[in-house]
Amino acid sequence: MQARKITLIEIGAGPLPAVTPAPPWRASWFPTIYVSPETPPVDGVTPEPVADGVLIEWEAVNQAGVIYVIERGPTQAGPWTEIHRTTETRYLYSDGSGQTWYFRITATVRGKPGQGTVVEGTPLPTAAQLIEQQQKLDKEIADRFEADAAEAAARADGLAQAGLDLAFEAQARAEGVQQAMDAVAAEAQSRAEDMLNERLARTAAITELAEIQQGDHESLARALSEVAAGSGTQFDSKRIWYFDQDVEGWTGNGAPGFAAGWLRPANAPEFPYVQSPDALEIDGGAYSYLKLRVRKVGTPAWAGLVQWILADDRNWNAGKTLQVAEPTWDSNGTATVTAGDIPWAGQIEAIRVQAGEAQTVSDYYLIDWVALGRPTPGAGVALVQEEVAARVAADSAEASQRETLAVQLRGDYDGSDVAGVATGLIASERDARVTADEATAQAMQLIEVRLPLGDGVLASEASVLELEQAMVDADSALAEATQLISARLPDGDGKVASVEALDDVTAKVEQTADGLAAMGERVTSLNAQFDGQNAGDEDWNAGESDWNAGTVTVYTVIADGDHAQARKVDAVTAEFGEFKGGVTEQIEAIADDVSAQALQLVAVHAELEDKASAAAVNQLRTRVEENEDGITSVAEQLGSVKAEVDGKASAQVVQGMQAQVQQNADGLTQVLAKAFLHLIADGGNGPLIGGMEIDNNGQVVNTRFLSDTFQVIAPGADRGMEWRDGYLRVWNGSAQRIIGTDFGNGMEGLMDYFGPNVGAGAATKANAVMWMDNGGNAYWGGALAAGVLRNAVQTTTTVMTGTQLVCGPFSTNGRNKNVVLSFSRTVRRTKTASGSQGFVAGGGENTCTINIYRKVENDAETFWTQLVARGGVGINNEIDGPDTATSRWGGAVTLNDGADGSRQRQYRAEIVGASEQEVTHQSGSFNGQTIEQSLSIVSVET
Repeated sequence: MQARKITLIEIGAGPLPAVTPAPPWRASWFPTIYVSPETPPVDGVTPEPVADGVLIEWEAVNQAGVIYVIERGPTQAGPWTEIHRTTETRYLYSDGSGQTWYFRITATVRGKPGQGTVVEGTPLPTAAQLIEQQQKLDKEIADRFEADAAEAAARADGLAQAGLDLAFEAQARAEGVQQAMDAVAAEAQSRAEDMLNERLARTAAITELAEIQQGDHESLARALSEVAAGSGTQFDSKRIWYFDQDVEGWTGNGAPGFAAGWLRPANAPEFPYVQSPDALEIDGGAYSYLKLRVRKVGTPAWAGLVQWILADDRNWNAGKTLQVAEPTWDSNGTATVTAGDIPWAGQIEAIRVQAGEAQTVSDYYLIDWVALGRPTPGAGVALVQEEVAARVAADSAEASQRETLAVQLRGDYDGSDVAGVATGLIASERDARVTADEATAQAMQLIEVRLPLGDGVLASEASVLELEQAMVDADSALAEATQLISARLPDGDGKVASVEALDDVTAKVEQTADGLAAMGERVTSLNAQFDGQNAGDEDWNAGESDWNAGTVTVYTVIADGDHAQARKVDAVTAEFGEFKGGVTEQIEAIADDVSAQALQLVAVHAELEDKASAAAVNQLRTRVEENEDGITSVAEQLGSVKAEVDGKASAQVVQGMQAQVQQNADGLTQVLAKAFLHLIADGGNGPLIGGMEIDNNGQVVNTRFLSDTFQVIAPGADRGMEWRDGYLRVWNGSAQRIIGTDFGNGMEGLMDYFGPNVGAGAATKANAVMWMDNGGNAYWGGALAAGVLRNAVQTTTTVMTGTQLVCGPFSTNGRNKNVVLSFSRTVRRTKTASGSQGFVAGGGENTCTINIYRKVENDAETFWTQLVARGGVGINNEIDGPDTATSRWGGAVTLNDGADGSRQRQYRAEIVGASEQEVTHQSGSFNGQTIEQSLSIVSVET
């Protein structure tokens, strides 16, 4: 049966589906163009300056086929010059110019560039330029160090000169006051001398004057009284004791005391005598007078007496005693006691003087001076004058009083110049004056004594001048007190010695244009002078010198509306001919409304005029200040010592310290701590400067040394370190290590050395345990190289018997160790003299016995073997050259150590004996001897 076809839908199964048209297919008639993605900019570009160029690195751009274009330009905007293309993410630009460039890095993909990235880079200089820059920097540091040292030295020299200027200023101030006082004294002395010379013809006179004047506008009252007398004798002392400095050898019934130029007999219930030194050897027949000046304190009872002993009768007894009557005391309890025509005969050896019955704590006598002598003839004048005046005018009132006590002992002198006679003078003047504008009061007192010497006008003289005055006016008040004390003594040959002491005090308050001011000053000086008669002469009399010793102190205080200031200057000087020395100290403090500061300066100097000088200076200074910029606090110290031979050489050390803190108005603080030590020496070829500087600013500490050598040595010098001449050397006992250049013999090029402590100059490859040289060669004892385990030790000490050397302990690989012990010694003797005599070898033998011991880990050390090194003497004698004799020792032994596996080893060698063949020179001695010795152990395990 024929099968029929079946459709998708059976008939009758349902309605036919609707016709669904197929969608049309439309094709594109236009091609699509490919557009590549944008090329991104290059990120993370970092330029890194390196030697001779700039290394530029960046992050990779995440696109296939990217190429990086590097361009260079002088500015950030170009113009650009392409210098390289690369697919790498780094580029090294080489340029040794050191010029700053801008680099633009641009990524391109298939020719499409992105946005370029611009960076700045500066190539570092070339190595040669870096070396040159470093040399310049080092030179700049050294120059700055030297400039700082020169500046500090100049400041120190300025301080030394300031010290001299201060001393000169203080001396000038004292001399000015002294000249004014001399003028006052000269006026008072001149009036007294005129009166004395006027009355030479009078024997005795009394003058009185009374005057009263009265007018409409003026009242005057004046009184004058005068007593004058002549005398025909004077006292010639054979021996006198002044007790100016001490008791001058006097003893007594108990040790006498000394106070301010007075001798005080010791306290005693009875017989409180004082006794002169022994061996006076005074002719009692020629000198029979005793004078002494005595003061009584309290109410002691008088019991004056004099005792004496003679050369032929040294017993103290009543037979050689003279009672002395009580003198008439002045208002101060002082009197001069005279014992005349003492009945002693023969040579006086010692005397005893007694004033009172007893000496107690509250009732006692003092002795000013004691004199033994005789009366001598001579003309003299004594004068007492008093003048009192009072005056009142319409606009002023004045009162004055003048008192003069004067004596004159002329001897055989009949001239009118008072400098040629002995005089004594007390002049006292007092004046008071009031006017409508001011009030003044003044008191002056002059005490002067003079003794002539020989036939000339030179005289011994002493004087005390006191001046006091006060003044007040509408704008000021002034008070001043001055005392001048002087003494002068010639020796009769034209030489004169003198001493002057000055004390001047001034106080002043005044109203000025700037306001009220208070000022005070005190000048104190003490000066001793010696004038040689022929000082300064250049003829045959030359040779004498003038000398001077003086001290001056000036105090100054000032207070006004602006500031307060206190100052003290001390100056001490001494001069002897061309030699001068002095010390000056200045202390000063100043304060005002914004600051306070204090200063101390001490300057010490000595000099040989126009030839040499030495000076030492130390200054301390502090300052605190507050102003609109902030607060500053500073403390400084500067010290210097300097010695100089003018025009030839000098040496100076300057050291200083500074601490400073500054805080500005914003509260920011800066700190600085600094110290330095500069040493400057000039031997005639210009100054050489060295030293150190250290500073700390709170963030970093800088330390700089300027020195050819630097050494640190332990006490005992058994170990230390030195840095000098381009190398660093460290040593400890018999070993040393040297790193650097220019050491050793200079031919081996050593740069690193370890070996015996023979010093840098004697370091060689031959005596080194380890060395490296500038050719790249090296030697290491105990180094592991090419599968060989090697250990070695060496000593170059020149001592023979007792010297030991230890190799190890060291680890092994268990293989055989080839151990070599070797010894060598050379002794060279030289005689530099020419001639037929020479070295001669004598008896004996050159031998050295060495024991070597082996030790395995902690086992006991055992004897291994013995080496006997032998040698001889070589002699070379030259008739016309130096003679030499060389003694040598040498020997070695090789041992094998293959037992005991890989346990640690140690080998020890010890010299247990030695002998030497005798060598002598026929002349009996030789000039030089050098000794070289080496003992070594080398272990090689292969």
